[in-house]
Amino acid sequence: MPGAIIDAIPATRAVRVSLLVLLMLLTLVLSLGGAAGALAAPSMKVVSFHGYRLTVPRGWPVYDLQRDPTTCVRFNRRAVYLGRPSALERCPAQAAGRSEAILLELVSGRVRVITGAAGLRSLDGSDRPAIEPRAVTASAPIVPGSVYTGSGFDVCSTPSAAQMSAWGSSSYRAVGIYIGGLNMACAQPNLSPTWVSGESAAGWHLVPIYVGLQAPSNSCGCAGISPASASSEGQAAAVDAVDQAEALGLGPGNPVYFDMEGYARGATNSTAVLAFLASWTAQLHADGYKSGVYSSDDSGISDLVSEWGTGYGEPDAIWIANWNGAATTSDSNVPSAEWANNQRLHQYEGGHDETHGGVTLDIDSDYLDGPTAAPGSVVSVAADPAPSAPPTIAGSAAIGQTLTEGHGSWSNSPSSYTYQWEDCNTVGISCTSIPGADTNTYTVASSDVGHTIRVTETATNAGGTGPPATSPPTGEVMSPVPLYWLYTAYGNVYPGPGTAWYRSPYANGYRARSITGMAATADGHGYWLVGSRGGVYPYGDAASHPAIRHAHPIVGIVAAPGGGYWLYTAYGNLYPSAGTAWFGSPSASGFRGSSITAMAATADGRGYWLVDSAGRVMAYGDAARYAALWHAHPIVGIVAAPGGGYWLYTAYGNVYSTPGAPWYRSPYSSGFRGSSIRGMAVTPDGNGYWLVTRGGTVFAYGDAAAFTPTPLSHLALGLADG
Repeated sequence: MPGAIIDAIPATRAVRVSLLVLLMLLTLVLSLGGAAGALAAPSMKVVSFHGYRLTVPRGWPVYDLQRDPTTCVRFNRRAVYLGRPSALERCPAQAAGRSEAILLELVSGRVRVITGAAGLRSLDGSDRPAIEPRAVTASAPIVPGSVYTGSGFDVCSTPSAAQMSAWGSSSYRAVGIYIGGLNMACAQPNLSPTWVSGESAAGWHLVPIYVGLQAPSNSCGCAGISPASASSEGQAAAVDAVDQAEALGLGPGNPVYFDMEGYARGATNSTAVLAFLASWTAQLHADGYKSGVYSSDDSGISDLVSEWGTGYGEPDAIWIANWNGAATTSDSNVPSAEWANNQRLHQYEGGHDETHGGVTLDIDSDYLDGPTAAPGSVVSVAADPAPSAPPTIAGSAAIGQTLTEGHGSWSNSPSSYTYQWEDCNTVGISCTSIPGADTNTYTVASSDVGHTIRVTETATNAGGTGPPATSPPTGEVMSPVPLYWLYTAYGNVYPGPGTAWYRSPYANGYRARSITGMAATADGHGYWLVGSRGGVYPYGDAASHPAIRHAHPIVGIVAAPGGGYWLYTAYGNLYPSAGTAWFGSPSASGFRGSSITAMAATADGRGYWLVDSAGRVMAYGDAARYAALWHAHPIVGIVAAPGGGYWLYTAYGNVYSTPGAPWYRSPYSSGFRGSSIRGMAVTPDGNGYWLVTRGGTVFAYGDAAAFTPTPLSHLALGLADG
């Protein structure tokens, strides 16, 4: 829908319009083809306000706030509001997001323009009438961070002092107030430092709410988190939330609750939200505030629960949205041992009207057993250390290298420190403590391959122990020897954890479905892929060789130690690249059929085996001959063992070994029942192996590390190892 434009401004008056508003309006003018065109358009209308003319789409409603002071000024709907928001406005219990709404109000003879795009921060209360002081009714003063157990409510627009006084007759003694955030939808004409101090003195526990960026795909149509910048955006939200809280007189020691509206849990949403909220919590702690998170019990709260005990930076309190009508803080999605120490709030009923003292408000109902806010600030009487900057890590994240922790910045002169190193996933979350890694140095182990590493530091002084501070994660730990690559018939290549990627046919524009095999170079710094027509695609340090003439379609490729390779067919033909020895082939030995399924080279490259689906293994060069292996299903592959011998495997996940090739179990022996095994790769030391299904599930045996499956664009065809 086209937006609004300002058509004419009298020269005798100044208009306070932010640069952001002007840019927005200019963009809208250009999109409409200029003001003249807009005025002539039959779908537009003109709104006049104190000598100013505003052109808006005909469908936008116009609200005169002087004529109806109960109108709620909401910036998440397209509308024009004329006048100043009233203390009598009636708003829904909840609203989030921003749209193109425009508020025109007269301040000291000037028209002030506020838009949903520009934000609500100009409604700061600096030029509003003072609120009359409230009579003090509290039996005891409420201090920042006080735990309150009992009933509360939250509203989109803060009630006036008179309305709060009337609601003193209710059973509620806590009120949620929206203090800021990009997606805060309702104006706050009543909220000011005077209101905060007056209501706190009257016995109300305050619950500050900040509505910042939401999940990338969210339920409210709000501005979303950028997954690549989630951590920095979470930190920025906390910095702004602290500014807003301090402007209201709510200093350190108070909680601020981030409002994360519902979203569909999944890779992009969950990862971005968790990274965002971890930074939100860390920055609030650095500024001396408590961190709270409001969300649905089956989205944001469930994601936080999934990280419990992993080392993730959990908030101090959670606010569970579950409209089940139960005025308790129990929830089936939150284990009772988590956030168990006065750390929960529960929104148990959504928007509804309630009347107390003759005043009706549209509210959400809450039951609280957690920290609330009050004017002022508190400093720990023990003067515990408090972090202001996280620790750092020096050193290379490579196996065998030593990482060294550098102290973060702490207040109150710490006298000692404790440490805990943690393994995390590739984006630095879902962390688990590394057993025994509790000094200021850590030597990277082979079990860290495919992970990032971080360290948590806790400082202590004579007063006590401060909250833990966590470093940024390192880069992914790479394996000195490549583990494996998974590939598809379309030419996609997916590296295993800690393994380098050197591009692929698919990444280079290949769009056929004819890739049949892959082999790594001897040093693991490159690989070839081959198509059924014999085209070979080299990557990394894999050498290019002239095309090989062949009699039948190519079904596989095997690397030779000298820098070349062999191609083979289902008919038993075998073709060496230039400079690679030929030791014979089934076809040359009289084999007549089309059942050859795989080939493997000996460790020294002076021989090889080929196998057919019936399990017959044909040996050439110095390849040893072994007795036939009994098998339950057709053989689809053969893998050479570094110590001599080989393994045969089937599509059903059976693995059969010759002498010199230890057996470490198999998918079939582990209960796998299917026929989708497509490849097998051996670990660098030969003491384990992986097998992969066409869907990308990787089974690990022996000393092969188990890793999270890689999401695939196409079905897997096989594994190649380095």
